[in-house]
Amino acid sequence: MSHPVNQLFYVLGVLFLFLILMEAINLIAIQPRSRKTVATVTKIRLRSAEDSRHAGPFSGKQKRKKNMAYVTYSVDGRSYFSQREIPVSADKDIGSQVTVWYAVLFPDTLIDPPSYVKLVLFTLLSLLMFLAGFLL
Repeated sequence: MSHPVNQLFYVLGVLFLFLILMEAINLIAIQPRSRKTVATVTKIRLRSAEDSRHAGPFSGKQKRKKNMAYVTYSVDGRSYFSQREIPVSADKDIGSQVTVWYAVLFPDTLIDPPSYVKLVLFTLLSLLMFLAGFLL
């Protein structure tokens, strides 16, 4: 580990390990204490040209752009208004129904839907960084 490039790859590998840990905590501790419900879109913010420029190099025209929206949903007879915007497909309009995930103990808090994709991606990237640090 005498070369600075090796050390850089090892540091990146450790950073990805921390991201793996955060995703694992999310999937093990937070997601089981969440439920999904149907929400109604109340306000939509259309993506501007500046937002679409930051979409990434692989976002071609075949991929539909997502808009950001505030929603209203009901849990146990009580209505809640989302405190943050959530992404909705471009074909959704005000009054459309979407599925959202909320924390059981804090129903006014929306959370991201469960996904193992990030966990697998971070694991592969971490292994790749450690391998690159070892081989270089």
